[in-house]
Amino acid sequence: MLAGRIYHWLSPETATTPARLFRAAHHTLVGAGLVAVVSDTVEPMHAKAATALDIVFWVALAFFTIEYVLRLWTVSEAPWAPVSRPWIARWHWMRGSAAVIDLIALLPLVCLVAGMPEPMARILGAFWILKFGRYSEGMAMVGRVLRNARAPMESLFLAFLVVLLLAATLGYLAERDQPNTAFTSIPASLWWAVVTLTTTGYGDVVPQTVLGRFIAGMVMICGIAVFAFMAGILANSFAEEMHRRQFLRTWDLVARVPFFQSVGAATIAEVAKLLRPQEIPPGAIVARRGAAGDCMYFIASGEVAIEIEPQPIVLGAGQFFGEIALITGSRRSATVVARTRCELLLLDIADFRRLAAQQPDLARVIDEEARRRMGVAPQINVAAPTDG
Repeated sequence: MLAGRIYHWLSPETATTPARLFRAAHHTLVGAGLVAVVSDTVEPMHAKAATALDIVFWVALAFFTIEYVLRLWTVSEAPWAPVSRPWIARWHWMRGSAAVIDLIALLPLVCLVAGMPEPMARILGAFWILKFGRYSEGMAMVGRVLRNARAPMESLFLAFLVVLLLAATLGYLAERDQPNTAFTSIPASLWWAVVTLTTTGYGDVVPQTVLGRFIAGMVMICGIAVFAFMAGILANSFAEEMHRRQFLRTWDLVARVPFFQSVGAATIAEVAKLLRPQEIPPGAIVARRGAAGDCMYFIASGEVAIEIEPQPIVLGAGQFFGEIALITGSRRSATVVARTRCELLLLDIADFRRLAAQQPDLARVIDEEARRRMGVAPQINVAAPTDG
């Protein structure tokens, strides 16, 4: 179906040529539209290039309008959409953050239709920068971090409001009788409370009494404490999210290595905690001859060449190398070079010993393979092809 094909083309994960062309056009128009919106506020540029800026603005706005309509129409082809009730899928999509951002991108058009002056409506095109968020993995991670930390952050935000209101009230009580005071009311004191609580200290509103300055000092200390707690919660949540993503990525790579495919999910989970993924570009040296053999490698994808005489040995996905150095304690006896782009899983010597204790069957297979290789090629025992 046409709607199904368009849905996949609009998906950020799709790698087909039409999808890549759409993303290229999307990113180009977002960037060009933002340049046009910003440049239009500069009077000399507006005077010299008004026509060109108008064209770019309207082309971008038309593109975003068509994109929103297409996404709304084709979302019924999503794998999770009910087959018999497409309107449910469309309503569910419209409530999502990505759809809300797409709708915000149409604010210039909505405001123009509502009668807002065109220069003012155009400025709302600055919100187009939010459209990059759908294609940014980092922005998605930040969103997950904020969702995971929502409960403690809400509690701290409530504490911030409590301290803010109390600070404004105490500041008003301490400073209201001073001449030319800015603390004329609690609402007027809120500006001083915000500036002091955030330790910004603009200095435009300063308490005059000793009591007022004491209160200001205590408010500053409370502000530091509140923001320290917020930073700690966000940092911890971010670290947990990074660990989760790393674990899922490592799990995916481990599951693709044939060496581990015969074991169960529980074993893969344990192994995934020990392995560290690495992406190696073509031509890069993975390990050098003579270097300390402190780790071994599993090849998830790609090919590496073990540079030995008379000719290099090529290892591909599912194979491993470097295990002899771990078992014998010797130095690297050959240089290993990536022939193609490789995804490797690194297991250092400490984790190797831990794996040997936790998964003796896997350790035995690695040990047997190492001894087989040394036995097959005794003449290159100090330069074993898998010692890279």
